[in-house]
Amino acid sequence: MSGWNGSGTFNRLYSWVADAAAGIDISASRMDADTDLITGNGFSNCLTRDGQGFATANLPMAAFRHTGVGNGVAATDYAALGQCQSGIPSWAIAGGSADALTATFAPAVTSLVDGQIFCVRALSANATTTPTFAPNGLTAHTITKNGGAALAASDIAGDFAEIILRYNLANTRYELLNPSNASINPALPTTGHVAFTLASTAPTGWLMFNDSTMGSASSGASSASAANQALFNILYASPFTDASCPLLTSSGAGTTRAAQGSAAAAWAANCRMTLPLTLGRTLAVAGSGSGLTARVMGTTLGEETHLLSTPEIPAHNHGVTDSGHTHSGVQPGGGATGSSGTGGAAVFYIDVNGSTASATTGISTNNAGGGGTHNNMQPSSFMNAIVKL
Repeated sequence: MSGWNGSGTFNRLYSWVADAAAGIDISASRMDADTDLITGNGFSNCLTRDGQGFATANLPMAAFRHTGVGNGVAATDYAALGQCQSGIPSWAIAGGSADALTATFAPAVTSLVDGQIFCVRALSANATTTPTFAPNGLTAHTITKNGGAALAASDIAGDFAEIILRYNLANTRYELLNPSNASINPALPTTGHVAFTLASTAPTGWLMFNDSTMGSASSGASSASAANQALFNILYASPFTDASCPLLTSSGAGTTRAAQGSAAAAWAANCRMTLPLTLGRTLAVAGSGSGLTARVMGTTLGEETHLLSTPEIPAHNHGVTDSGHTHSGVQPGGGATGSSGTGGAAVFYIDVNGSTASATTGISTNNAGGGGTHNNMQPSSFMNAIVKL
């Protein structure tokens, strides 16, 4: 008994109309045989709407479509056209850290295939030359560029940049197909770059340099974002210190670099980093200028006004006010005004009202100056500063 003829037509064994015309009575054997064929080779070989009957061979669609399908959720599912157009199955927002990226794709990636493409939105710029990537908890592999070359800092641009990674199975690495090449383009600012602006808000990828705090999305800082990590790492390291860039816990309590141990640990603990003080200050260049005092980056000094101390006052003379003394010149020995000594040199003694005991009575020096502070400010023009994340 075959049932299906190979071209999609199901044939029964008997025809009750034909049997009746031929005078053949209904019999159990004929009825059971026909019914068994219908159920065994007919219904049991059909696809069922509840999924109990499934395909056992390829199903040609004869140019017809499956319509009304849902989005695939597993690697073995059909993908809806809209799902393919959106590209969501191969795109995810990066997790992990700036140099150890992770991503969770749906459907989940359970194994890697040579040439496999991953599209990721990176939140932070890479700081090292060997960042890694691990999708869906798989083993992390190094990200390279240009056929295996090491990345430069900020080749993964951060700033919510979209990056494209292709897996290289033979070398177990990911190729970054769209590096920013910021390191070879001096026109592109990198993390830590400071610029002036007339804007009151920072553009994407920048932070207002305004004496505030910054940290992770859970840090409670003035700027709380995963995009802050690369700048956080810079400000955590020497020459910045707990004095120039104080470190705070996520609750705002003071802590120290020594207590946290490392930038990675402080970031994972959602610490807040205080930006170097800049508001209302003149920005200067750190370092050891020839003949000048060495200046450490991040430190501040100076004062807007200054009150001179006594050692700082220039040497000078004061006028004398004499309120009524008479003065006469006398020679030694009580003689009249004249000259004595050798060589005709005139020698005079001053007699104040004829009495030396009252020589200073009524004499005073004249005061000068107001005793106030003086302005230290040079002619200045003020605007906002921003720093690159």
